[in-house]
Amino acid sequence: MQALKALVIFMGILIMAGMALLVYGLVTRTGGNETAADGQGAGAGGAMSAPFGEVELALPAGCVIAGSELTGERLVIRLDGQAERGCQQLVIVDLASGKELGRVKAVPAGTR
Repeated sequence: MQALKALVIFMGILIMAGMALLVYGLVTRTGGNETAADGQGAGAGGAMSAPFGEVELALPAGCVIAGSELTGERLVIRLDGQAERGCQQLVIVDLASGKELGRVKAVPAGTR
């Protein structure tokens, strides 16, 4: 009976330790290292990037934003709409500065 009691206590401790590790893993993967109160963030070299405010993205007439994806320190925005208006493109924006880095446009074959 004593062995069974010790085993149940030991298994309870293992379950608690497993739950603690699970919570730690979730916190570290979902942004648990946010900006500290002392002003030092987790940016490049520990320096905090200054906010860039509002960014205006020029869209060709008739185009819509079909989706976006974060890739490291860049935001890739996918535009959709009529190919004749040049809507089939990707826009890459630097998140640190808010500047547009470039565009990748899809053009019909044989037009180049």
